[in-house]
Amino acid sequence: MRALLIAVVAIVCTFAGRGLADELQPPNRPIPEVIDHYIDLKLKKAKVTPAPPADDATLARRLYLDLAGRIPTPVEAREYVNSKDPQKRQKLIEELAASPEFIRHNATEFDVFLRNENPDGGSVRGYLLAALKENRPWDQMFRDLIGAVETPHVAKPEQYILKRLKDRDVLARDVSSVFFGLNISCAQCHKHPYVNTLTQDYFFGMREFFVASYEFQGNLLDRKYVKPGEYKAKTGKMQPVRLMFLNGKTVERPKEEIADLAKAIQEEAKIIEKLTKAKSKELPPQPTFRARMKLAEIGLDAENRDRFAKALVNRLWYRFYGHGLVMRVDQLHANNTPSHPELLDWLARDFIAHNYDVKRLLVGLVSSNAYARSSQWKDKSPPTPDHFAVAAIRPLTPGQWGASFHLVNNPSPFGPDKSFGARDKIAVALETAGKGAEAFIEYPRDESPISASESMRLSNDAGLQKSLGGKLTPTLKQLTDRKSQVAEATWTVLSRPPTARELELFDSFLERRKDRPDAGLQQMIWALVNSPEFRFNH
Repeated sequence: MRALLIAVVAIVCTFAGRGLADELQPPNRPIPEVIDHYIDLKLKKAKVTPAPPADDATLARRLYLDLAGRIPTPVEAREYVNSKDPQKRQKLIEELAASPEFIRHNATEFDVFLRNENPDGGSVRGYLLAALKENRPWDQMFRDLIGAVETPHVAKPEQYILKRLKDRDVLARDVSSVFFGLNISCAQCHKHPYVNTLTQDYFFGMREFFVASYEFQGNLLDRKYVKPGEYKAKTGKMQPVRLMFLNGKTVERPKEEIADLAKAIQEEAKIIEKLTKAKSKELPPQPTFRARMKLAEIGLDAENRDRFAKALVNRLWYRFYGHGLVMRVDQLHANNTPSHPELLDWLARDFIAHNYDVKRLLVGLVSSNAYARSSQWKDKSPPTPDHFAVAAIRPLTPGQWGASFHLVNNPSPFGPDKSFGARDKIAVALETAGKGAEAFIEYPRDESPISASESMRLSNDAGLQKSLGGKLTPTLKQLTDRKSQVAEATWTVLSRPPTARELELFDSFLERRKDRPDAGLQQMIWALVNSPEFRFNH
C-alpha cells in the first residue's frame, strides 16, 4: 500500500508541478498578456501564423453571447462597430461583466456543468444566482455545494449532494470529475485505463466520503455510526474501504468507544425514524466528525488546491476557446499532457492567488488576442485545435439561442432606464424565452453534430413560425427602401451589415414578393434565423 501511495503521489505531483513558479511568467502580469505569451510561443515554435483578429461585428456578437448569453441588439452592435474608442473592447467586457445578464447566464452555464450530464442531478441555479451576484469565491462555493459548512447558505446549495444520494457511485464520479477534473468511474471495476495506479481503492475511497450523508426533511446531515465499507475486488475477495482522496491521502474515522457497532447503528436509525415520523423541526444529533468537511479540507489544502484550480480553469477555457488546455476536460492526469502546461500552471496559480475569483478569471479569458481571432481559416490545412490559432465555431446553447431568437422578434427591449434592476427584468424575460428553446435546441456536447431533427423542428414548428418576425416585421415595413430593409434585418439577426451579395439576393427576393410584402419580409427573417451563422457562435 505504501508503494502504491508513493506512486500515485508522484503522478499527481508530476502533473501539478510541471512548471515551477520561478519558471513561469511573473505573477503580477495581466491574464490576457500571459495567455497570448504562451499561445504565441507555441505558434512561433510550430511556425504557424494565426488567423487575423475577428472584425468588430463578429467580436461584439461573440462577447455578448459568451458573457450575456444573447446576441447584441442592432443598436448595440452598431454602436460597437462605429465606435472609434481604442478601449472599446475592454469597456464592453467590463460593462457585460457588471450586468445582470452576466450573472444569469453564468448561473445557467455553471448549473449545466455541475450536473455533469446527469439530468437527475438537480438544479442549484438559485444558489448560483446568489453566489455569482456576490462573486463568492469558487472554493467557498465548493464547500457550500458539498455541504461542508457549519452554517448552510439560505439558497440550499447542498441540494447538489442531496439529489445524488440515491446513487453514491454517480455522486463520487461527479464530485471527482467536476471539482477535480478526474473522472474515476472506470476505477469502480478495474484500474484506470490511463493511470495504472488509480485502482478501485480510489473510487470507493472517494465514495466513502458520502456514505454517512443522508437527507432529513430537506437537510443534508451525517450519521455518527456507519458500517465499515468494503468492495468486491477483481479477485473476488471483499476489501475494506478507507476514506481516500485522489492523491492517495487517507483519513481515519475517529474510533468510537462502543461495545456493539451494529446496535449503535440501529439505535441511531430509530432516533432518525422517530423524528421523521413526527415531522419534527428538531434535527437528529450530529457527529463532530463529518467526512464531507474532511473532503473539502483535503481537496483545498496546499497539496491538492492546484488540481482544484486547474479543473475549473480548464473547464472555462474549453467553454470559451472550444478546446481544453487538457482534453478531455475530465481527464486531468500526468499521462494526459496539457497543450500549454505552463499556461495552465500560471492560470491556476493566479486563480488561487486571487482568492478563486471566478469573475476575474472569466474576464481575463475573453480579453486575450487568442480569444479574439477570426474563425475563418483561409489556408488549406488548419492547425490542430490545441494551437488556438483560429477561433473555434461553437453551437449556441438552448438559452443563448432562445434569448437571441426573442431579441430578433423584439429587437429593442431596452429602454432609457439602464439601472441594474431595470436590466434584470429584461434579463428575466430573455431567460424565460431561452427555456422554451430547449424543445428545439439540444445542449452542445463534445463533437456532437447538429441533428437533422433539430433543423426540421426549427423549419416547421407552427409556434416558431407564428412568432417569427414579431415586432421586427412592422419595423422593416416602415423602411420604404428595400436595401434598408435587408440591412436592418441582417443587423438584427446576424449583428453585422449585409454583404453586397446578400443585398442583391434579398432585394431580388423581396421584389418577387412585393404583392405579399409581409410574407416576403418574414421569409427573409426565416432564412437569416435558420442560417448556420445564427446557430453558431463564431
